[in-house]
Amino acid sequence: MTDVWGDAWRPSRRGVALDVVGAAGFTLVMALLHGSLGRSAVVAAVLLGLALAVRRVSWQAMSVLAFTSAVVQVTTFNIAYLADAAYPLLFFTLGGHRAPTVRRFGLVAAVVATVVGGLFPALVQDAPQRSIFETVAVCAGLAALTAVFTAGGWVAGYLRWQRRQAVQARVDAQLEAAERRRLGELYDVEQERRRIAADMHDVVAHSWAVVAAQSDGARYALRQDPAAAERALEVIGDTARTAITDLRTIVAQLRDPALAPTTPGYAQQQEVIDRMRASGMDLQARETGTRDESPLVALTAHRLLAESLTNALKHGDLSEPVVLTQDWDDGYRLTVTNRVSATPATDGDTGHGLVGMAERTTVAGGTFEAGREGDVWAVRVHLPTAGGSS
Repeated sequence: MTDVWGDAWRPSRRGVALDVVGAAGFTLVMALLHGSLGRSAVVAAVLLGLALAVRRVSWQAMSVLAFTSAVVQVTTFNIAYLADAAYPLLFFTLGGHRAPTVRRFGLVAAVVATVVGGLFPALVQDAPQRSIFETVAVCAGLAALTAVFTAGGWVAGYLRWQRRQAVQARVDAQLEAAERRRLGELYDVEQERRRIAADMHDVVAHSWAVVAAQSDGARYALRQDPAAAERALEVIGDTARTAITDLRTIVAQLRDPALAPTTPGYAQQQEVIDRMRASGMDLQARETGTRDESPLVALTAHRLLAESLTNALKHGDLSEPVVLTQDWDDGYRLTVTNRVSATPATDGDTGHGLVGMAERTTVAGGTFEAGREGDVWAVRVHLPTAGGSS
């Protein structure tokens, strides 16, 4: 995912320059204000100024300088109260850091500083005599003040980090949603491309197989049986016109996706069977049960039947009968068997028809099998229907 805050996490020249200028002014002012408190207070102020200057560049150097300043103040019992106003910003840097180890380090440092700040009044040897109640009150007050300076700064930085994470999460979710939409659109385009390829193959392959068979028959019968040749030419004409109509429909859908597609179905099955018989195929067709009214099942059944018979016409031995069975008693079961030709056609068939049949069956949620069983080629399809098994 894209890191929205990638540039924000890296120190910019402008940010570093502002830190250096601000730290220089802070150091100068604090050194002048704490001059009367002694050298240790000035040293502590200078160390805090240096920590401010490098806070964007190196959190390690910032932490060392801030810790050294605290040690100087505690060991000399000379607190630079005004200069300590730098600690909230330093702990803000730790609390808002992108690395979890740095954030945890800042939280631990804030807790330790609060404890030390609370115990500090009890460690001062020349402190005025106080009652236990007063001592506890002073320690609690100083601990609270230290917590505000350290833990308060850390919490502010941590909240800023959380806000950035929330923004990052929203951006990641939007990018992920956009990527899912893009992949979905690509998938839809690919499915549409496959559907069009399958439709084109079914139309062209079926029509061309019928035309080729009829033209061969017409050539052989032209002199001996002119009437048979005339019938063959009529079949060729009808097949060509049907193919042109189907191709025009496909092209129209490509040009205008909103166009309602015409879905071939059961009505066209008999036309396919008649063409095959007219092409010289001894087709033995049998159908049992009640047809399902689903457009998807009707289209799939029509395409599978047409492609199976087309393959039988192109590659089968037409001297033997082709057996077609459609059974609607348990879903839709299509079985087409034909004797394999001793001299298979060598027309450059690449198997697109079988691939398309398998894809169509998968889309309809069914199973597809096709292969040689001895000297017989068999196609077996099962599609689930609303009234049958799934």
